[in-house]
Amino acid sequence: MTSIICMVGNDFQRILDGVNHWKMEEPLEKIYLLFDNKADKYGYASQKNAEELAEVLTFATTKPAVIGYNPQSFENVFCTLYKILTREIERLRRGVLIDTTSTTKEAYGATVTISLMFRKVRIYIVPPQERGWYIPSPEDEIFMQWFRKTRAVKGMRPQEIYLPGQRLKHPNEEEKLVLLKLHAHGGHSTTITSLISWCSYNPKDPVTKNRFSRIIKRLENNGFVEKKLSSAGKSVVLTHFGRIFAEAMQ
Repeated sequence: MTSIICMVGNDFQRILDGVNHWKMEEPLEKIYLLFDNKADKYGYASQKNAEELAEVLTFATTKPAVIGYNPQSFENVFCTLYKILTREIERLRRGVLIDTTSTTKEAYGATVTISLMFRKVRIYIVPPQERGWYIPSPEDEIFMQWFRKTRAVKGMRPQEIYLPGQRLKHPNEEEKLVLLKLHAHGGHSTTITSLISWCSYNPKDPVTKNRFSRIIKRLENNGFVEKKLSSAGKSVVLTHFGRIFAEAMQ
């Protein structure tokens, strides 16, 4: 079971496209629409989009939960998400998807931070089909005016993006070897025995088998691999993040 949290800003269609995509992939139990509750032009656009999305995304008798928050406050975003994630993951045992397509850098930073503290949280964005549509062409007369104005926008005091103390552990040499061997074999091993053989160890040795079980467990806990049931037993598969990490090591 999965719930989805959408941070609603200026975008409407891309948020809708994201929800429709996940609805085809897995059953969505609950939708949360977080809107900017500030009394400014950004808040107006966000509130308008949230209202219309709430109508479009009402399935049967289930309506989305529409919640106001301040996307420019790290603290407010963190607290808002914490309440939702605690309810969905710890109480209701659901996985959670968070759409950060249409929000601020402060809100994105808070989302990443709190997602590192909960299992079963995934973050996604919906890229636009056309990038930079709001930027004038360099051939237009107004381009240099826009360019100078954009470059001259002054900043406020830097806001640190706080991270939890427990970080993702860098794989040790044995764990790196397992990731590289999996990647070399298409990212998939039908059995742990095959994986042990690829690493040039004896798969019949009980001590070796126990050691590799612990290695795979650590890699699984850190999101590099996942275990799946197969006809031959338990297969080991690189996650998408695991593939990226293996490619980075090469």
